[in-house]
Amino acid sequence: MTYRILVTDEIDADGVALLQAEPSFQVDVVPTLPPAELQERIGEYDAFIGRSATRVNDALLKRASRLRVVGRAGVGVDNIAIDTATAMGIAVINAPAGNTIAVAELFFATLIGLLRHVPAAAHSMRDGRWDRSKLLGSEIKGRTLVIVGVGRIGSEVATRAHAFGMDVAGYDPYVGDERFARCACAGWPRWTRRSTRPTC
Repeated sequence: MTYRILVTDEIDADGVALLQAEPSFQVDVVPTLPPAELQERIGEYDAFIGRSATRVNDALLKRASRLRVVGRAGVGVDNIAIDTATAMGIAVINAPAGNTIAVAELFFATLIGLLRHVPAAAHSMRDGRWDRSKLLGSEIKGRTLVIVGVGRIGSEVATRAHAFGMDVAGYDPYVGDERFARCACAGWPRWTRRSTRPTC
């Protein structure tokens, strides 16, 4: 049996290649479609994979007579009518760790840029100046980073902060004590769930 998959919203070519390697999949890769055109086509497919550009709303799902899976290549599912999909027996799958490393790295790119005055230095150079005395900035080593929300991204930020020699404190009422204890034992001395410090 052949399963038809519609892929849109500029999904990474490596991910598409994995689907295309499966003999039982017929994969149609199309640019982001206008809602009316997508509604006309969606009834031909068993699966849909997209990002945030396409809204998988009630109107679209009601036209999706064959659809069994909606894949979101990203973290959020706010563009998908979850309740309608569930009522229709359509599985909704996302990629919660898809951009975790990228976001953690971008955090440090921004932090270092601000502490070392990189934007101001770039502006100064464009204006033909070099205001060295105003651009010294400061190091992040020895500073304390407080992370509120210790999920995937918060944990990756903490790992990198430790490598930079920062003191890391974390708070998250939804993360269990055992995980915080593991984090503390891994070298994050002030990694705490509440105001108390876990012990190894």
